[in-house]
Amino acid sequence: MLVDDSKLVIQKLFEILIELDCVNSLTEANSYHQATTILANTHIDVVLMDIKIPGKNGIELLAFIKKNYPLVATIMLTNEVSQSYKSLCKAMGCDHYIDKSSEFESIAGLLELYVPA
Repeated sequence: MLVDDSKLVIQKLFEILIELDCVNSLTEANSYHQATTILANTHIDVVLMDIKIPGKNGIELLAFIKKNYPLVATIMLTNEVSQSYKSLCKAMGCDHYIDKSSEFESIAGLLELYVPA
């Protein structure tokens, strides 16, 4: 699942990820509420999320996922690249923390690590 309020980011991620053999389906959420609703109703293996999303933020979504869906891999994909955010997310159980501006191309390789074959 992709969680970002930027249509451009979602579109770019779809273009990259839909080509991967390990990806059977992709779903998107544009807010905390949409993400939690999808998680409650759909089997999700990996969540790529931004920190800044409508409703509650991505850090709150990370906490929700780790509490309620501990087997779901989480990848924070954000422009908020400060060490404090990265450390906080890692401490909360985030599997990876990616800088949108410089590490975007690494997403495909990371996803292959977390999606079951």
